[in-house]
Amino acid sequence: MTKDFKGYFFVILGATLLGSIGILGRLIYVYEPDPIKVVTYRGVIASIFLFGSLALFNFKKLKIKISDIPFFAIYGFLSVTLTFILFFYAIKYTTVAVATILIYTYPAWVLVLSMFILDEKLDRNKIIALLLTFSGCMLVIQVYNPSVLKFNLKGIIYGLLCGLGAASYTLFGKKATFKYDSQTVVSYALGFGALFLLLFRPPQTLLQESYPTVAWLWIFTLAIVPTLLGYSFYTKGLKYLEAGKAGIIATWEVIVASFLAFIIFSEKMTLLQISGALLIFWGIFIIKRKEK
Repeated sequence: MTKDFKGYFFVILGATLLGSIGILGRLIYVYEPDPIKVVTYRGVIASIFLFGSLALFNFKKLKIKISDIPFFAIYGFLSVTLTFILFFYAIKYTTVAVATILIYTYPAWVLVLSMFILDEKLDRNKIIALLLTFSGCMLVIQVYNPSVLKFNLKGIIYGLLCGLGAASYTLFGKKATFKYDSQTVVSYALGFGALFLLLFRPPQTLLQESYPTVAWLWIFTLAIVPTLLGYSFYTKGLKYLEAGKAGIIATWEVIVASFLAFIIFSEKMTLLQISGALLIFWGIFIIKRKEK
């Protein structure tokens, strides 16, 4: 497999798994309405599983330079802790649709910041692909429907900051993969992110909860499938692709989320939503073309 093919494969696979977050969140909120507690479970369980498996089967991947600890601490705080929390505050003050639109400004953040941080070039194909995928996301999310829109300055600020936090995951992740294996990168990003989340919801708060078995099933699925595996595959793809390209391709996540909502909750997809999905496909295809 070529490097480009590996990059596309792992980023799309990671985005596919990450697309299940919204569905699993809806299933969990039936039993636990506190979103910060849910994301804390998510981060803590995922990091324990990943650190535990590497400690048992591949301990050398847990070795990092002491001088890189501050880098991973900042990475985990910005990309995991703040991003997880800001998303739910954005929803609190706006709607899921508006919050999602603001978060999906992150490929634009990645394209711009990667020029300065990673010395990546901004070409015509990237700009066209960004416009197509962002337009597609807006259609899939139904931004054209007034009933799903609710604008509030606090919500907009939280949403844009969350988008910047999501961008930081790609930028920090790409930079870290120059030195470390993708599993090492995800382990410390999630590990530090989980530690900071515990400041908001301490261990005693989490351990005293008593949920039915099905609730724990959804919580563990959220931690393992989209969080541990989704981030691991996406970060592995960053090793082979430019950060700007990976951010645009990851908008595939929106299509997966809508498809799962259609399958599980019988939410109908309109013609405009399907058109939006096709625009995202088109954008992903264009990003693969070589600039003439």
